[in-house]
Amino acid sequence: MKRQPERTCIGCRGVFKKNEVVRIVSGPDGILIDYREKLPGRAAYVCPRKECVGKALSKEHLSKALHLKVRPPDAAAFVTLLADMIREKIRSLLSVAMKAGKIASGYSAVHDALVKGRVELLLYAADLSDGTRDKMASSSALKDIRTETLFTRDEYGGIFGRELIGVVGVLDKGFAETLWHETQRLKGLINISD
Repeated sequence: MKRQPERTCIGCRGVFKKNEVVRIVSGPDGILIDYREKLPGRAAYVCPRKECVGKALSKEHLSKALHLKVRPPDAAAFVTLLADMIREKIRSLLSVAMKAGKIASGYSAVHDALVKGRVELLLYAADLSDGTRDKMASSSALKDIRTETLFTRDEYGGIFGRELIGVVGVLDKGFAETLWHETQRLKGLINISD
């Protein structure tokens, strides 16, 4: 198995695998988030957690890591922008998974996939009714499946080209792992309930 490079977070000074931190670079207009890791230039890395972002964006940490004098961006604006980028990546992943036939959406489709043992990750809408959530949670097939609450029924509907979707089942292990990783990144930045 290929060993993944490690990077040090400039906020907490912890050492992490490269895919666990977010790359930031200095551009002509200031500090940029390089979420896709495509921008040129010297980079610094930060954990996608509010407390690390706050420490990392101090003038001393950022200037030292990038080896140049920089004006740090506002931490709250940086967190908002990063959270938006993560949300967009999750939307994109869900859309690709749907096109690949690796998504079950809506109560009936997800329940059927659960019974057949095909669901790898279960995503609930934040505005899902308690009754639907309880019916889904009572399924014995849900025992070892990771769940997360994210987006609204309307947002899921927009992603999948339908009206309202309250529950989504990811049927592919690879998509499920990547989506879980991104939801945990988002959870580190904002408060989303389980």
